[in-house]
Amino acid sequence: MRWHLEKVLEQTGITPPQLDTPPIPHELVHVWEYFCQMSAKRTCGAMAANPISDEQVMAWERRHGIRLSPFEGECVDALDQVFLTSE
Repeated sequence: MRWHLEKVLEQTGITPPQLDTPPIPHELVHVWEYFCQMSAKRTCGAMAANPISDEQVMAWERRHGIRLSPFEGECVDALDQVFLTSE
């Protein structure tokens, strides 16, 4: 979707409102990076992407030697929900 919106901007010079997003607060940039890493490894079903499972989060934590705080875990879950509903 972002690619499409960027093409609209490129061709028309008009920024679609969906691209006009506030920057990520610097305190949460690491959570965004964690989510992007987990999302890149997500599985797909027959019709769409699957949610990131708790098992996948725990495997990511083990692999990277990072333990998410409860707040960070909730942020990852919320980002995943937004990702799944915006496809």
